[in-house]
Amino acid sequence: MWRIDFSDESLFGNEAAEDEFVEIFSSYAVPREEVNNFLNEDNRISIIRAYKGEGKSAILRLVSLRLQDQNNDSVIIQTTASAISPDVDNNDSDRWVRGWKLNILRLVAREIGSKISMAFSDDAISLLEEAEANNYRERSFVSSIVDRLKSSAVPIERMRPEMKNPERVLQRWSQQGSPIWLIIDDVDQNFENTQLYKTKVASFFTAVRQIVNLIPEFKFRTAIRPNVWAIVKREYEALSHVEQYIEDIRWGLNDYKDLISNRVEGYLRRTDQWKNGTIPTSRYEKREFLIKQIFASPMPWGYNQTRAAESVLYTLSRHRPRWLVELCKEAAKNACSQRKNVITYDHISQNLENFSKRRVDDTVAEFKSQCPELEDLLTAFVGQPERFTTSELMSAIGNRVLQAVSPQIAGSFGKPSSREVAQFLFQIGFLTARKDVSDDEYEHISFAENPLLLNAVTNLDQGFIWEIHPVFRQALKLKNVIGKKR
Repeated sequence: MWRIDFSDESLFGNEAAEDEFVEIFSSYAVPREEVNNFLNEDNRISIIRAYKGEGKSAILRLVSLRLQDQNNDSVIIQTTASAISPDVDNNDSDRWVRGWKLNILRLVAREIGSKISMAFSDDAISLLEEAEANNYRERSFVSSIVDRLKSSAVPIERMRPEMKNPERVLQRWSQQGSPIWLIIDDVDQNFENTQLYKTKVASFFTAVRQIVNLIPEFKFRTAIRPNVWAIVKREYEALSHVEQYIEDIRWGLNDYKDLISNRVEGYLRRTDQWKNGTIPTSRYEKREFLIKQIFASPMPWGYNQTRAAESVLYTLSRHRPRWLVELCKEAAKNACSQRKNVITYDHISQNLENFSKRRVDDTVAEFKSQCPELEDLLTAFVGQPERFTTSELMSAIGNRVLQAVSPQIAGSFGKPSSREVAQFLFQIGFLTARKDVSDDEYEHISFAENPLLLNAVTNLDQGFIWEIHPVFRQALKLKNVIGKKR
């Protein structure tokens, strides 16, 4: 019915949602519940908390597109924190807060000024001139004429007074009632566990709270990673007031079915093939049907077992859409080179070792702010079994890992114990809790689902054992639990 070109880079889309062409992004974006919450005008501050690659930028971009589609009088500003970051080089949190507020308010003033067609009031003229001075709009007719006037008899001096208090100007302007949406990404970009970076991030959220309390028409939408939030919140008590505005992203298996099937549907619609076949009407059957148009399903998984294609991809990408897209693109190249019309597990496994090494690098880059020795900590597991009981895990960490590495973990004082190292590895997703339900059925639990594991004084594991996540196994050359081989 359809011709699916595995060499087409747009099939699975861009790994970075912010870099995707808008028509392609709109064709496959998953309308998650967080988007509806972010569109609620009653929520003056809404924050997504998720790790890298879990869809923070995609949700923020989708919110921006939905707001633009509403075509009302709202002012919609999408930017990055690095674009408006204050030029402060010390740890004075008050200076950082004032700097954030000033830069945010000036940005809004320029955006509003760029949209004013004719200015008569002092406030409107101030906003317009702020926009002109910063090249956010072309000069008005009056500005162009005045700037060209010359007279030898009567010198003409053009005065452009600086907007010294954009806060008061915007406060009066916003009383007209139109909401002002600020969608700010990458608040924690390139974060390091230093006092300067912690002050920079913490003061941003303090500035946001102060702005919305003064000007209720402002609506802030932003995002942060859980590990960065944990580090910063530990030192800044004021952030306890921000916690109520945070929503965590969770990708379940059903979400992954939506994600994969939407990519297929978007591709078929963009290539004018959607009407060439008969699509099941129910959502469940439609998703299964579309996934099987590009993936052989079920796939071999585990020991003499099979799993649906989306389950295999869900596990290997560690529930991160960005990693899923990367994995699918590499598998599609392999299927294309072999002239196959579906992607099999063999096409996926051919690149798993390189994919696994990149995931180790990503994990080190993402969490080294919490543990600078993380790379040594992970590589200490090379050649170890993929699965441990709790006692085996504590023994392996104590006798092998901590003998070779002296890690410093944020939140731990002095040299961490084996339990503290295990808890940290569980928190960052290196370890996964597992409980066997029957001979061929088992349950996996992540840190987000049960943060008390490895943290309680009694009943440390609650009956779970521990697995090193499959995404790391190829890079670390782990031994399987049955054959004791790699």
